[in-house]
Amino acid sequence: MVIIRANTETGGLAVRCNEKDRRLLLLFKQGVIDPANRLFSWTSEEEDCCSWIGVQCDNITGRVTELDLAGQLLQGDINLCLVLQLEFLNYLDLHHNEFVTVSIPPCQPSRSSSDDQSANLSAALRYLDFSSNYDLPINDLRWLSGLSSLNYLDLNDCDIENETKWLEFVSMLPSLSELHLRSCGLRDFPRISYVNFTSLSTLDLSFNLLNSELPYSLFNLTNDISVLDLSHNGFYGKVPMALFKLPKLKQLSLSFNSIKGSIPDSIGQHEQLQHLFLRENSFNGSIPPSLGGKSLQSLKGVLSEKNFANLSNLTSLYLSSSGFKFHIDPNWVPPFQLEYFELRNTSLGPTIPAWLYTQRSLRWLDISGSGISTIDDTDMFWSFVARIDNVNLSYNLMSGDISPLTLNSTSINLEYNSFTGGLPHISSNVVNFWASHNSFSGSIFPLLCHSKIISREKYSLATLDLSYNHLGGTLPNCWAKYWEQLIYLDLGSNKLTGEVPPSIASLNFLAYLDLSSNNFLGKFSLDLSNWKNLQYLLLEGNKFSGILPTLPQNLVVIKLRANQFTGNIPTHLCNLSSLAILDLADNTLSGSIPSCLNNIMHPINASLWLKVIKLSAKGRELDYKDVELLRLIDLSANNFSGEIPKELFSLIQMWSLNLSRNHLRGKIPREIGGMKNLESFDLSCNKLSGEIPPAISNLSFLDYLNLSYNNFVGQIPLGTQIQSFDSWSFVGNLGLCGDPLPKRCNKKEETNNSNQAEVNEDDFFFKSLYLGMGVGFAAGFWGVCGSLFLIRAWRHKFFRWFNRLMDRLYVAGVLCFKSLC
Repeated sequence: MVIIRANTETGGLAVRCNEKDRRLLLLFKQGVIDPANRLFSWTSEEEDCCSWIGVQCDNITGRVTELDLAGQLLQGDINLCLVLQLEFLNYLDLHHNEFVTVSIPPCQPSRSSSDDQSANLSAALRYLDFSSNYDLPINDLRWLSGLSSLNYLDLNDCDIENETKWLEFVSMLPSLSELHLRSCGLRDFPRISYVNFTSLSTLDLSFNLLNSELPYSLFNLTNDISVLDLSHNGFYGKVPMALFKLPKLKQLSLSFNSIKGSIPDSIGQHEQLQHLFLRENSFNGSIPPSLGGKSLQSLKGVLSEKNFANLSNLTSLYLSSSGFKFHIDPNWVPPFQLEYFELRNTSLGPTIPAWLYTQRSLRWLDISGSGISTIDDTDMFWSFVARIDNVNLSYNLMSGDISPLTLNSTSINLEYNSFTGGLPHISSNVVNFWASHNSFSGSIFPLLCHSKIISREKYSLATLDLSYNHLGGTLPNCWAKYWEQLIYLDLGSNKLTGEVPPSIASLNFLAYLDLSSNNFLGKFSLDLSNWKNLQYLLLEGNKFSGILPTLPQNLVVIKLRANQFTGNIPTHLCNLSSLAILDLADNTLSGSIPSCLNNIMHPINASLWLKVIKLSAKGRELDYKDVELLRLIDLSANNFSGEIPKELFSLIQMWSLNLSRNHLRGKIPREIGGMKNLESFDLSCNKLSGEIPPAISNLSFLDYLNLSYNNFVGQIPLGTQIQSFDSWSFVGNLGLCGDPLPKRCNKKEETNNSNQAEVNEDDFFFKSLYLGMGVGFAAGFWGVCGSLFLIRAWRHKFFRWFNRLMDRLYVAGVLCFKSLC
């Protein structure tokens, strides 16, 4: 039924949605979890479903034709049994959500035949996208056969590992032109005798587990294929000759496999081939002269202008980490205009090749780590760079003063060079600026707050990394006005001083803040509780004082060591459930260690910044990158007192625990044995006493142990793990004895300790044995006696036997007595 209503704005008639379609959408919503309330307009009170978010209808019939709920953070169930009953639905897009289940047709209770699979499905559907619902399980694809008009299918990142007949079912779609099955857990390419797609032009099977030789049948699927992506699989062997029978092939990606052999010369004879990705394989030999490619890697040989003479249509060139040597005429003018040029980790240098300046269409330039040390014409080079959106010049040997320059590129990376002088200016177009590990000096005020540079009210800058330079002075107080969009700010390892300006607290989007290894001072009194996105807070190596600041909830890494913070550990720190690294060492904090710290270090559910950070563990400072795998607490070199809370040892994922150089008393809790992942454990220079618990021998991964300079007594627990440490791990404990210390224990101590170790070691076994014996005795006793009491025939037989036995014993006794008399 179609409802027509008057449209007062236009004076005409407007069509409201079909009642059946409206009912189906409301039923579909019942299975959806909507934590962000994105479907607030989907209510029974609003009769016109054509006005609902994500719904589009035909202007004449009022039937629902499109359902687009992409990126709405929806969870729960995709009920295909309902959605596909929208008879005129031709577009369904549910990608980039968090759905966890799919209700798969048939929609009727009956499932007697395969024909029922397609019952009541929308024959009009042309576009279907479930991608980026990560690991969404779809174990049956037979329902696809009913979608006869489907020409676009995207199941990227869904889990269809258990559907072994996926190729058979998708081949039943006569109109299918694009099929995207990236990262779907596919294993082994199906072995079927014949499959022929009549319209397929794009096939993406990348990031799967198709561990086999490249199957010849793969290249016989269709003659219309133009884009074929087989990268990031386990394909091996040689490139099959069947590949060259695809006349319309424009783009082929075989990257990140194990394909070997030489590149056939005939691959360059494809008239339509425009883009070829072969990186990270085991190809050898030289480049075929006929090849017009996009990405060539893992090859060796000499490249000259002859290799590019016929590539007039070349737009992208990737030769990173290759073994090529360049012998190119300095006066060569290429026949192409590149948009993307990447030569990372090559021997391009020591100078910028002159032919590169002829590329006026470049949008991406990456010549990092390519040995560039000399720029012949600096004005020409930087004018050339200014026209490129993304520029990466890092890990070279470039030098000089570039402070007069104004950089315009959207993203520019100058890291790990030898630039000197003041910082260059950056325009309002810059989104990402990396300039760490150089020799820039002076103030950062001109870069951030110079009135001649700032051309609009707010910058779009998201990333600013100026770490490991020689920048000095104080931080300007212009953050609130211009830089509120910052996500990543790293000013660590410079010579900055003074107090942190209050306007930094306005950086509400910040996820990474590093002010470490400077000369900042004063109270760090900023309220950071509104920084909902902050994951890294690195303030170590300064002179901050006062109590610890109020911290946001999503922190993963806190490094405040080597400052002058005072007071107790605030209890709100125990609410940081995602915290993986807590480093408060080398301050003057006092009081007891809160027992509620066992509430931290839950599994991390955050998008961590993949950056190397320094951590003090195992008695030295090392660089670590995989922070999501580490759990560390370092409270060393403070004034903490009291006992070590036993709750702390319930953090079984702990990797490193350092409580050294404090005033802690009491014993090591026996719960220490449960920290199976502990690799570094330091309690040195405290006032701990008692015996070292034998359970410490259970820490099989322990690589560093320091219990020195306490008041421990008794024999060091026996066990190969403990005896493997040097004696310095236990020195300064006058009451300790036994290996690895030179002091021998007397027999009493050895016996007591040995007995205690044996008792602890065998305690569980004997308890179990005695318990089993007791239960067995009770079961046997009541099994026999219960039978006698409950079964009359058994009871009569038992007493008759017992009476006869007593009579015989009486007669034998009388006879024995008479014989003695």
